[in-house]
Amino acid sequence: MDWRLIVPGETGWEAVDWTEAREVRLRPGQGAAVTLGDRIWQGEYRLSPRDVLQAAQALTGYALAARQEELSRGFVPLAGGHRLGICGVMGPKGFREITSLCVRLAHEIKDAGKDVFPLLQGCSALIIGPPGAGKTTLLRDVIRLLSLHGTQVGVADERGEIAGCRDGIPQLDVGPNTDVITGMDKAKALLLLIRAMAPQVVATDEIGGPEDAAAILEASRCGVRVIATAHGKNVWEVRRRQGMEALFQQGAFQKTVVLTAPGSPPVIREAEP
Repeated sequence: MDWRLIVPGETGWEAVDWTEAREVRLRPGQGAAVTLGDRIWQGEYRLSPRDVLQAAQALTGYALAARQEELSRGFVPLAGGHRLGICGVMGPKGFREITSLCVRLAHEIKDAGKDVFPLLQGCSALIIGPPGAGKTTLLRDVIRLLSLHGTQVGVADERGEIAGCRDGIPQLDVGPNTDVITGMDKAKALLLLIRAMAPQVVATDEIGGPEDAAAILEASRCGVRVIATAHGKNVWEVRRRQGMEALFQQGAFQKTVVLTAPGSPPVIREAEP
């Protein structure tokens, strides 16, 4: 992603350490803001509404109007597993004004899961953490390691952030024995993977509703292990959501992995019923 082409008015992009960057925010009247760990780099060039609109066009492959259905949900999956979030003024045919963009940057960190992986062998696990803590990065690497060790993995990649498929090929490494469904509701995709691909493990990101919980329970009843992530500061916050308590009561997960912040060591525990 070449930000010099997306926002050509800003001349300071070379000062950004993109290995640390987690997100880029663009707002009219403000300089571009890049979140780098616990600090923010702020560009000096003041963006105009036209700059922000043109950036949105460039990020979506100059097909912004054709992606209104995705935009109505507030985000658009981008190539490479990145995600574009958008805010603005809605009109009858979609956004008629854009007030801010947020690009969540996917990071592929090989061996991010090497310490967790041995402890998750043969069990289902839920990875928990707040936004930006590294849940998807950890999930992706656990999938890769499972696949490298000969496990057949099915990935329900609803928003394209896990595998980042383009032209049918994952742009992010999820291993050689992994099948991916992108763009389908994760609950439906999980069940389709089980019926069609006979995986030993299914994986998905950001579960949180009764439909997701029902699909995971069905996978468990079929003898398929599940590795998933969920937003939350701790296990009890996740369990309070509708449908989620049943997953723990019925033993759908044997382990929980809690991340508290980017780079924090994961806390792995047995899942309590």
